[in-house]
Amino acid sequence: YHKSHSWYPKEIRIIRNDKEIHSWESAQSFRRIPNFNGINYRQQENTYKLKVVELDAYVFHYGWVRPPEYMQSKKKALDKIHSNEVEKIYKNLPVEFDYGPLDKIEKFFETHPKVMTNWISKFNWEKKLQYSGKINPNRKKHKHERLKYKFISFLEQKLLFGNHIGGFKNYIKLKK
Repeated sequence: YHKSHSWYPKEIRIIRNDKEIHSWESAQSFRRIPNFNGINYRQQENTYKLKVVELDAYVFHYGWVRPPEYMQSKKKALDKIHSNEVEKIYKNLPVEFDYGPLDKIEKFFETHPKVMTNWISKFNWEKKLQYSGKINPNRKKHKHERLKYKFISFLEQKLLFGNHIGGFKNYIKLKK
């Protein structure tokens, strides 16, 4: 699993059932948005950070655990939110997402949550993955592969005990 500056380590994942709370910023988080029109999930004006408490709980995120052709399709859909150039960009990209060499990612040795047992049993695309070696020079590096983010991640993990430098924080943390 990823421990990188490119991924946010803490985010709102459990919310109260409240009609004013909506998914926000590519479903990265949640915000209070009174009178939300259901269209602009990236609006800044008249949105409010939620007041939260940190729980001693772990959320296992499987959003990037998909066969390469599905992952490429998902990434294209997400990129459409952020760019008007998606069709032009993806015209020259392969149909399958290239995860890159996986040997730099920390291995997960724990037990998967029971709810994911069926999903994990369907993992039949391991031959499409690159477990070691060099990055494909014909593809754009993923954010976590770029020197800047590798350096920042190194500092955060080795010197700052996993704390992020200038990380995104979309909430107001309350004391328990």
